[in-house]
Amino acid sequence: MTDTFDHIVVGAGSAGAALAARLTESGQHTVLLLEAGPPDTNLWTRIPAGVIQVLQQGKVTRSFFTQPDPQMNDRRIYWPRGWVVGGSSTVNGMIWVHGTPREYDLWAQDGCPGWAHADLLPWFKRIEDYAAGDAAHRGKGGPVTVTEFKPVDELPDAFLDSVQAAGVAPRVKDYNVRGLGGSYLQFNTRNGIRCNTRMAYLDPARGRHNLTIKTGALVGRVLIENHRAVGVRAHVDGREVDFRAKREVILCGGAFNSPQLLELSGIGRRAVLATAGVPLLHELPMVGENLSEHVYSPMQFRVKPGVSWNRDLSSPIGQAKLGLRWLLKRDGPMSSVTITAQAFAPSRPEGQDAELKIQIQQVSTPGNRGAGKITLDDFDGVTIASFQIRPRSRGRTHIVNANAAADPVMVSNHFTHPDDLEACLLALKMSRRVAGAGPMARLIDEEVRPGPKAASDEALAAYLRATGATAYHPVGTCRIGTDAAQSVVDPQLRVHGIRGLRVADASVMPTIASTNTNAIAIVIGERAADFIRQDPA
Repeated sequence: MTDTFDHIVVGAGSAGAALAARLTESGQHTVLLLEAGPPDTNLWTRIPAGVIQVLQQGKVTRSFFTQPDPQMNDRRIYWPRGWVVGGSSTVNGMIWVHGTPREYDLWAQDGCPGWAHADLLPWFKRIEDYAAGDAAHRGKGGPVTVTEFKPVDELPDAFLDSVQAAGVAPRVKDYNVRGLGGSYLQFNTRNGIRCNTRMAYLDPARGRHNLTIKTGALVGRVLIENHRAVGVRAHVDGREVDFRAKREVILCGGAFNSPQLLELSGIGRRAVLATAGVPLLHELPMVGENLSEHVYSPMQFRVKPGVSWNRDLSSPIGQAKLGLRWLLKRDGPMSSVTITAQAFAPSRPEGQDAELKIQIQQVSTPGNRGAGKITLDDFDGVTIASFQIRPRSRGRTHIVNANAAADPVMVSNHFTHPDDLEACLLALKMSRRVAGAGPMARLIDEEVRPGPKAASDEALAAYLRATGATAYHPVGTCRIGTDAAQSVVDPQLRVHGIRGLRVADASVMPTIASTNTNAIAIVIGERAADFIRQDPA
């Protein structure tokens, strides 16, 4: 295999797979796509409901943990990421969300020209194939197939009607049209199978002579000469190998690994690199800073028989029944991740932009997104889970040594901004209002967690601190901006001060623009390819 290419893409995840596929379409440029994880051959990554097995097995995920968080009862919170071709698009919940238009507009106002919602909407439409969508807002014929959950039973309809009855948010046909309101969940699945970026982008591109994909390749540093990226050094098949890039190196490792690789290459905060023993090549103080994530908080309810999926998913007979349905019809519970509807809500009745999300899950569990075995309750239970869309608290992730295989140190800093705790409290109260309204009230027997004893704000805050988890949507650690003192990449995703080096993944997002970040991550990969094609360098 040659060791010189026009472009080197580090990370075959949501953005990296899309980027590599687009860069090779013309046949004019050679691209090396390096992935530290294995190929996507695990059966459980194909079956949507198999995400539970994927997380439990840990074979295609990398299990990160936060440092003990004082705001969360000093817990170390689980933060898994995809470690496989397709990245986190291979192991996530496949929930398809464009995002909140207002938040993208705030990006553009805050040093990110060209990243307003009007700029991004054509890209969302380009990447998707959603047959049921309004052509003014949704795409048809794109690489990522998007579907609604089917067949719908009484619970998602009861939830959506109750969301509206409780005055939380209107019921709408498509929450992705305005990023507001509630509707059936949309998944990136194709014929009942996960449509990750491996399926959507890399499978059609594999026969191209100018695309080389190398798995099991852990990149340890970017090679930089005279402040220009000229290649990477990777650990491949038990030895170190240098690959050269004639045009560009693009980092697509995600919110943890892209800043890690910049720091390992001597780009970042002076004090961080000095502590880690890495010589400073170029100071960029925001590398690894601005880490943003929202808190996932579930409320569980005991429900009438026949509403919950707990019993079928927990018994061999039930699993066989659901598995047979999936094989024959490619629908039902095995075609989902137990979430069937969701609603995006403003924090005030008169609000026009979403700030909170609540979703209905047709199962309940005594745990909350921890590592290891996932068990369901032995009673008929469902979950109403809530999220804050716009967290203000900021954490950080940094290396502590020069070992590329070592985990960076991650500080989540949840609830360090008081608005975040208030928003999450409001979301829990909204969840209770929905549970007590309209048809949901007729299906629910009782609230199990946190339970009616948690009536005060103090009790709910204690519940949040004791049980809240990361939502698996970290962003922001290499944020876009025009000021190098306050950002890492420019609006064309070029690293400030280093030629021939870009970052294209969730790390470049200034803030979380959506509760689910996969669609915008793919858009970032697509846009990076477009920027590169237009750049004469």
